[in-house]
Amino acid sequence: MIKKLTNAVSWQKPQVVVLAVILLVAVVLLNLNILTKNNNYNYDNKSSCLLTGNSCEVNLPAGILTVVMARLPTIEEQIPLTFRLPQGEMIDAAYIEGVNMFMGKIPVPLKHNENGEWTGWFMLGACSEPTMQWRMVITLKNRPEPVLVYFTTQM
Repeated sequence: MIKKLTNAVSWQKPQVVVLAVILLVAVVLLNLNILTKNNNYNYDNKSSCLLTGNSCEVNLPAGILTVVMARLPTIEEQIPLTFRLPQGEMIDAAYIEGVNMFMGKIPVPLKHNENGEWTGWFMLGACSEPTMQWRMVITLKNRPEPVLVYFTTQM
C-alpha cells in the first residue's frame, strides 16, 4: 500500500514541475506584453526625445537642447536636472505629467545659470502602475510648440 502511494506521488512530481514551468512562461510573456504596450510613446523626433540612460537631446532650429538628470528618475525622490540650451533660447516653464495615468501637473522649478544652462529639480509621486510613463513639457520663449521629454519609472 505504501509503495503504491509512493509511486503515485513520484509520478505526480514531473507533472507539477511541468505545470510550474508553463505558468512561469505564461507570466513572463504576459509581463512582456504589458511592458511593450506601456512603452508605446507617440512622439515626433522634431521637438521631443526619449530619455535613455539619464540624458536626451532635441534638435532645435537654433541648435541642440540637452536634458541631463543627475540619476535615473525614481518615485518619491528629488531628482536634480540640467538643461543646456542653444545661444539665445530661454525656458519659460517646465512641468511633468503622466502619460499612462493622470497624475496632475508636477512643476519643475528652474534657475537660469551662465552659459545657457538651467538647473532644476522634480519629485514624482507614487501610483498603482508598476511601469509609469512620464512626459516633461518644456515651454521655450518665442517658440509656439513645447519640447517634450519622455521617460519611464518602474516600481
